[in-house]
Amino acid sequence: MFAFPDFGHGESMQYLCIFFAVIAIWQLGLRYHRAQRLKELSQRSTAEFGELKRQLTNRHVIVTHLADSIPQSFDPKFERQKLREISQTAEDSLCIIDPRKPSAEKIREFVCRERELLNVTRELIDSIKSEDGLRRAHLVKSCIEGLDRANAQIGDHTSIYNTSAIAYQSVKSASFLGQRKRKEEFTIFDIQE
Repeated sequence: MFAFPDFGHGESMQYLCIFFAVIAIWQLGLRYHRAQRLKELSQRSTAEFGELKRQLTNRHVIVTHLADSIPQSFDPKFERQKLREISQTAEDSLCIIDPRKPSAEKIREFVCRERELLNVTRELIDSIKSEDGLRRAHLVKSCIEGLDRANAQIGDHTSIYNTSAIAYQSVKSASFLGQRKRKEEFTIFDIQE
């Protein structure tokens, strides 16, 4: 006849222990994978933020050169010293941001200063474009072209950094590691208005 296997209390406990061991190993593997992904995204975000800072510093230098390249006769139409001060304030607020642990508060402060610089710079460029001779001056033209290239690079690096930061935040919030109450390590960067 047909005999049923004897699953005594001891054998069923073994299967139950094996089942829980497999679940525990699976959970550990999942946590390890998420931790590695967070580490990778953190490194990418940090590297990209460092490059973004370098590009922003480059833009500040170009703005200062643009202010210096404009002849004194143009001074009544723009405030050269004000532009330099705003540029320096933006640069100072950028310098205090640590790319490894960018503070949301420091980034907001910088973005505020950078927007102010962008507005003053746009006003200056609009004024330059209305002056035919000044617009054609080699040094001024070179600065404006350099500023356009710097702005494009900043836009590219901002997009890459923000993508990495969003991915980091998504993985962090979806994992058990993200359940601890910690402030966000990487904040989204939005300079353009």
